[in-house]
Amino acid sequence: MSSHIFSYFNILGGLALFLYGVEKTTAAFGSSFGAASKDLMVRFTRKKPMAFLFGVVLAAIAQGSTVATSFAIGFVDVGMLSFAGSVVVMIGASVGGTFVTFLLSLDIAVISPLLFAVSLFLVRYGRGKAYRLGTILQGLSLLLLGMFILKLGVQPLLATQGFAALAAHAGENGLLTGIAAFVVTAILQNSSAVMALAVTLATSGAMPVAAVLPVILGSHVGSSVTTLIAGMSGKQNARKLGICSFVYKVLCLPLYIPVFPWFENYIFNGPGGLASKIVLAQVGVALYNAVVFYPFTETLARFSAAIAERTGRERLAAPVYLDEDLLEIPSMAILLLSKEMIRLANYIEMYCQVLFVSAPNGDKTFQELPGAIRELSEACEEYMYGIHIPSDDDVLRENYSTVSYSMVSFRQMAKILSGELRLLAEAGVGGQLARELGKTTWDELTRVAMTDIRLALRAFALADVDFAAVAGKYEREFEELDRRIRLRLGADALNRRELAPLVDFLSQIFLLVKTSLEIARGEAYREGTAR
Repeated sequence: MSSHIFSYFNILGGLALFLYGVEKTTAAFGSSFGAASKDLMVRFTRKKPMAFLFGVVLAAIAQGSTVATSFAIGFVDVGMLSFAGSVVVMIGASVGGTFVTFLLSLDIAVISPLLFAVSLFLVRYGRGKAYRLGTILQGLSLLLLGMFILKLGVQPLLATQGFAALAAHAGENGLLTGIAAFVVTAILQNSSAVMALAVTLATSGAMPVAAVLPVILGSHVGSSVTTLIAGMSGKQNARKLGICSFVYKVLCLPLYIPVFPWFENYIFNGPGGLASKIVLAQVGVALYNAVVFYPFTETLARFSAAIAERTGRERLAAPVYLDEDLLEIPSMAILLLSKEMIRLANYIEMYCQVLFVSAPNGDKTFQELPGAIRELSEACEEYMYGIHIPSDDDVLRENYSTVSYSMVSFRQMAKILSGELRLLAEAGVGGQLARELGKTTWDELTRVAMTDIRLALRAFALADVDFAAVAGKYEREFEELDRRIRLRLGADALNRRELAPLVDFLSQIFLLVKTSLEIARGEAYREGTAR
């Protein structure tokens, strides 16, 4: 009995090590994806066949379809890939994800200690590409070692009656077996682990051959649950692709009815060993699905987008572009952060536009935007701190430095807009200042202030140093206007206590403009370093 418990421990430990190896391989591959590689991949995915091949290759290298899907979402978010193109990448990734099972069928787990030794040497003593290769090999070695331990755990259980009865039942009821594979895949969030267990059980004789195909189909559909759950996080593109992945793999089930007997006959009577037949059957299932839906990717994209629109819309403050899965891919993470900061800049400009209206209290936008600006700026800052830049990539370090410089100013603007300035505006101080100054002076103040803010934000959004230069010219005009207004108010402020809030309001506007100009200076700094 104790030996059986030890076997179960080996099975659980082997699965855990296998999953950790897949995760480590994925993360290592992601961190190795630099700016130059990103540009190559962007060019690679412009055409539909190449986008499909990209999904296949990327999923095969990264030991799963999750990375390829994350890339697809990231490319859509930064405008480098259409949503229909991301669907093609996702379809290709479903085929490439079967490569892990192919590795397992080769029975090369015995070399995992040697592979780990090589990876450890590269990680400890390697630099740059050698180090990154070492981290990828380290994850791969752990994956193979997990498979080896899994096999060690299964072998002693083959002789037990309970295990044999359970395995026999799996062969008798294909529907329940498929559902079980679906559930386990959804729980483990990895179809490769389920297929690894299936290969081990089938090749050792513990699982009937008749149960193999239901397991393949169940794990194939179950692998979409991870993307679906992740897509429900609120990000529009992630939600659309998550729904698309689920719909794509669920719709495949009735399509298999005409070809099911052919697949089953091949597994039973086809040439080659059982392990190779399982691999080819899994590849066949994924490839069959891909071939059927490949001509209809545009239709599938529109259908999924329509469902996503009905499932809910993002809160105003919810990040649209920030993807936690891409934090380990710094080039993509910086692009997504910049995209989200541009969205934040649009919010700030909108709010400032409403703010300088005399009586904005009843405006719904005025009520919602300050909180959204604060929350979104906090999310951007947190995401920025989560990006890990390789020490040997000067380009990425420079891009990150520029973004972080601007982020400081964005956070300060968010604090101003959601803090004292908002309270003063809600109390109607802006209207009082407008009446005190008169329409001509107030219009001039708001015009110059908005021009400065708009130009500074556009300088960041478009990465245009010319906008930054023009904003600098308007800065001097604003400073002169601010000085004249303060002199005018100061002359009466000693005798009129009600003017103190007006001076405070003006000071907040002054601080807001000056902070926005720091963003423009960040663009000027980027232009200077580029030269």
